[in-house]
Parts: sequence; structure tokens; C-alpha cells
Amino acid sequence: MSSDVKLSWTLDHMDQNFMSVLKHTMFQPTVSCPLTLTPSETVVTFGDPVSVNCSTSATDVEGMGWEAPFGGTGFEPPPVVTWRVDKLEEWTPSPFCYATLDDGSQCTLRPVITIFKTPDFVSISVLDHSLIMQDTEYNNSTRTQYWLQCNIINVAPVQFLTVNWYKNNESIMAMSFNDTTTKTPVNESSILKINISREENVAEFRCEAELDFGPHGPKLYVSSQTHNVSWTPSPFCYVTLVDGSQCTVSPVITCTNRQCKKYILLNELLISKTII
Repeated sequence: MSSDVKLSWTLDHMDQNFMSVLKHTMFQPTVSCPLTLTPSETVVTFGDPVSVNCSTSATDVEGMGWEAPFGGTGFEPPPVVTWRVDKLEEWTPSPFCYATLDDGSQCTLRPVITIFKTPDFVSISVLDHSLIMQDTEYNNSTRTQYWLQCNIINVAPVQFLTVNWYKNNESIMAMSFNDTTTKTPVNESSILKINISREENVAEFRCEAELDFGPHGPKLYVSSQTHNVSWTPSPFCYVTLVDGSQCTVSPVITCTNRQCKKYILLNELLISKTII
């Protein structure tokens, strides 16, 4: 047999083997893992007990068990094995159930476990105008501007947190967080810019931390105390003319630091005393 014929026969033989392997790979049904987790997803308070059952109805399972840093089991006969922890104090538990089949192969299945903690407390504070409202003109406006900050202390996980703002018990703003990597407790905040008009005079504000875990967990709320915010008139000077008419003038002041703010407060006090 010539070398050309031998080469042709070899290539044809390789092609047939390749097609046989490709056909076997493409058209053979995929064997799924014959395990069922109950529940497959669970939401647990940090420090509470938790348990998940792993079961199978397959007849070719030699044995099964749980692998985990805590709560793991040995190699046990089917049909059910349970992962159980009396006090879950791990923010990223990673247990998985495994099954060994009669042919020696193995498959695994992991539950989705979310560990949460409600905030220690939620509060509102008024931010310093001299730090936030840089280069803002103060004049005889009919509105007073404030910046309120909602402080949420020691909450987890932040990806399920929404901060809701309320004015006179009506919802006015909601803020969510997109951090899907941080699982441990954090401190978060939300800032709200508000304007109180002379007609309103005073308004009540509160903020609320909401934890919403969807269909597999609870929906929890922790609210701050109510914070009252009032309209504050700007300082102005008035003059009464001989004919009885009056005119007013207001200073226009640009604030850039704390000393400027003190100056404004001092002028308000002096004008108030002068009017009285």
C-alpha cells in the first residue's frame, strides 16, 4: 500500500472516530442530579437555627451526605439526609448535598441561603448647612431649605435594603442599594433635600429601613422617630416712611464656611432684637 493510500485511510479512520465521539456527545441525554432540596432557598436571621433536607427517589444512589464547615454529615444511605445548625453564626454558609451513584459518579446541589440582620436603630439628623450648601445665597425667600440624613446602623445584607422617606406620613422618596457582594452588617445613609414653605410653616419627616426578601422570606420595617422641620424667615430690615408706608430690604449673603453661618445667625438675632 502506497504512502498516499495509507495517509488517506488514516484520515478517513480519524474522521469516523471523531464523528462517532461528536455524535455520542451531542445526542446522548444529559444525566441530571437526582437530588431535591427542601427548601431550596431560605432566609434566616443571624443566630437562628436552620435546616435543609436533601432527598432522592432514584434507585441507583449508593449513598449521600452534606459537606459543610459546620453541620456536615457522614456518608449515609438514601433517601434523605438533613443539614442542621442550631445557631447559624456564619454570614456566608456554603453547604452542599452530594450523592454517589452506583457507577461511582457523583453530583452535588447547593441551597441558596440568605442570612440577615435588622438595623440596631434608624435615626434622622439635620446636616450642617455650612458643609452641604456651599455658595448658597441667603435672602428673603418664602422657603427654607434643609438637608436631612437617614442613618441606618448595623444592617445586613445591604442588597435587600430600601430606605423610604415620608413627609406627613406620605411617601416622597425611596432609595435602594445595589451592593450584592457585601453580606456582613454595614452602616448606610440616605440624604433628602427638602424645602419648607412659609405656608406649610412646619412638616413632619421620618425615614424607614425596609428589608424585602421576596417570595422566599419576610418583609421587615424599622422606622425612625418623627422629625419636625419648620420654616425659618430670613433676616430683613424695614423702614416706615412719613406717609405710613413701609419698605424692606434683605441682605444677600453667600456662605462658604462655618464663620459665615455664625455671621448670619448673629445678624438674625440682632435684627430680631431691633424689631422688638
